[in-house]
Amino acid sequence: MIEFKLKNTLLRLDFSFFAVVALFLFLDSSGFGLAALTACAVHELSHLAVMTAFGIAPEAVTFYGAGIRISSARTEYAAMTARVLILAAGCAANFTAAALFWISGQLPAAAINLFTGIFNLLPIGELDGAALLKTLFIRLCRPENVDRCMKLSGLISAALVMIAVITAGGGVSFTLVTTALYIIIVSSREL
Repeated sequence: MIEFKLKNTLLRLDFSFFAVVALFLFLDSSGFGLAALTACAVHELSHLAVMTAFGIAPEAVTFYGAGIRISSARTEYAAMTARVLILAAGCAANFTAAALFWISGQLPAAAINLFTGIFNLLPIGELDGAALLKTLFIRLCRPENVDRCMKLSGLISAALVMIAVITAGGGVSFTLVTTALYIIIVSSREL
């Protein structure tokens, strides 16, 4: 792993990130890969923009095989409204981009941004949906039930994604199968 400081933020670049991006771009002959990476960049930059608006600087940004993780303890202890807005910013930016691409007739770019936003709303692992749902459960449930509710929502999400892969996949799709397996593995690890 390569690590260096940029002002007060630790940047971490894991080899797995470069391997996944290289494989993704190598296997892509349609331009989908670059559009997907752009959608991911828009997503993460939106989180950073809203964090900055609330005066929260990231302590670390880690690029790894499964994505990009932005860490800041100040986000964890921010007011509920600030926390929800920071967590929702990435998906909101993807949905906005999807709408703009749709209106301009660029349907593949619209679909990629829509998928990126929806995927990040899944309540599993370190995705935004899990953090948003946990914030909701903390407000609505007794503390001893929060983890149980999170595990159950992760398993339900895994089952729904598997059903979507089987019924709407239109045949065997490497991307959909990989996504479903990722969700199942992450949900199983939470048990």
